[in-house]
Amino acid sequence: MSAAGAFALAVARAHEAAAGAAIQPVARRPLGGERDLGRLTTADLRALAPLRPAKAIARTRNTRPFTLTLAAANVEPLPGHAVTVFSVNGTSPGPILRMIEGDDVEITIVNRMTLPATIHWHGIPVPFLMDGAGMVSQSPVQPGQTFTYRWTAPQAGTYMYHTHFDDMQEETICGMIVVAPQTTGREPRYNVDTEIFISSIEWEQSRKIEAQAVLANSMLMPQMAANAKADPNPDMGGAMDRMDMVEYWCFNGKSFPATKPIRVRSGDLVRVRFANFSHMTHPMHLHGHWFRVIAQDGNPFERPNIVNTLAIHPGQTMEIDFLANNPGVWPLHCHILAHMLNNRDQMAGLMTVVQYEGYGLPKMMMG
Repeated sequence: MSAAGAFALAVARAHEAAAGAAIQPVARRPLGGERDLGRLTTADLRALAPLRPAKAIARTRNTRPFTLTLAAANVEPLPGHAVTVFSVNGTSPGPILRMIEGDDVEITIVNRMTLPATIHWHGIPVPFLMDGAGMVSQSPVQPGQTFTYRWTAPQAGTYMYHTHFDDMQEETICGMIVVAPQTTGREPRYNVDTEIFISSIEWEQSRKIEAQAVLANSMLMPQMAANAKADPNPDMGGAMDRMDMVEYWCFNGKSFPATKPIRVRSGDLVRVRFANFSHMTHPMHLHGHWFRVIAQDGNPFERPNIVNTLAIHPGQTMEIDFLANNPGVWPLHCHILAHMLNNRDQMAGLMTVVQYEGYGLPKMMMG
């Protein structure tokens, strides 16, 4: 099969998989006349006020203490698939650190790993000695040691934290930071405000033979695999696509169908905060809705752009919002097929759904 043919087949199968999980609403809402056609125009989105940054930051005189323990732990990107990784407080990504502009932040790192580590506060203008760039601004925190970072919370927005020493070995040490505004009136009032942290986790040890077979077959060198027949679908997709299928692509540490739905009601104004800590760009697409791109890397846009697909690059945080004006169960997913299909050609990876009240989930998301 040609590469173009394989791509077309994968698209068709993805659509079949989605259709196979077709959702019937528990209770349909009656149409309300012409105003229900508001979903057909971006006028209502354009009428929303943009986010505005703080003109200045004043200290709140409140201290936000956090403790982050770095240690090996088992995580489950899918039920029954346990993978041992370096974690933050037992999870990857770690907990969301929430604070208000101007808060004094104290974050104590407890290193229970076998490796030294530092933590970088990605996108936040902290004092030089608090930046966490290993061997540049700080000596690494050794196994068994602790260190406390101190800095002041910046303007409202979405940021990240992650390891900045032995980065490849500790790449699962990561998490999101959400800073709320100190004053009201600088952003719309959101009914739903949710976070999606994009990352990947290698397959567990028991799947290494399968991963080896997938990679060998993708390079047309099956003789390199210990067992080439461990690849369940050797002719699916192109070589580069297959190479992307030997890891769990995750939203908040979970791979579809274990991802958490975004639950909304008709008429809600919804904000979604993305942080991409993976090594690839992900074009995120929302079915059934337009959305505004309202902020990047903690910086609000004066004139939000309206799209239905947004490329989120490695190291970026992005914020979007949308009006819940089209009831149903709508996929929100990466538009790179290899990131939303597994190597059995089933829906997987970077996908969740926006679920309206009164509508059921696809059966595969219900366990």
